[in-house]
Amino acid sequence: MLFTYLCFFLNQQVARELFKGVASFADGNRKLLAMISAVFLSFVPWIQVSRSRALLLMVKPAIFLVAVTMGAFLHAVLLAFNALAIPSLSLMSGGSKSPFAKNENASALLLVASQKTLPVMVAVVEQLGGALGESGLLVLPCVAAHLNQIIIDSFLVSVWKQKEGEFGNAKSA
Repeated sequence: MLFTYLCFFLNQQVARELFKGVASFADGNRKLLAMISAVFLSFVPWIQVSRSRALLLMVKPAIFLVAVTMGAFLHAVLLAFNALAIPSLSLMSGGSKSPFAKNENASALLLVASQKTLPVMVAVVEQLGGALGESGLLVLPCVAAHLNQIIIDSFLVSVWKQKEGEFGNAKSA
């Protein structure tokens, strides 16, 4: 899988260097290309889940709910751990002069370090080769955990923005 990503990245760089039109098209259409990339990435778990449709229909809702809850709990644990670790990292890398001392950098690091991406989860499940069960069935909690992360982190960001707005209003008054 890593080899595939490396080859894809190298092919992109070669295409940019050899064909200047490709570079200008890519630079001018970043949003469109990012959206197309996201759609293609979403096909990977969809294909995995589709292969195990019959097994998925046999999953009891209570068991699925437990898997979803465990995914949310794991994300909450990672958020808590990283929220405690980032100030330590800031102290070790220069204190108030550290890039991690800035609120926006610490917030970004907290979110990124706490998330597990869906393509990585699917790649890990695929590497298991069915050792823990049908890969399409194992991908289902991964998809749910990924959606949980998006919802939780969106909520966090909105709370942070609201606090930032309140702080900005109090500062200007």
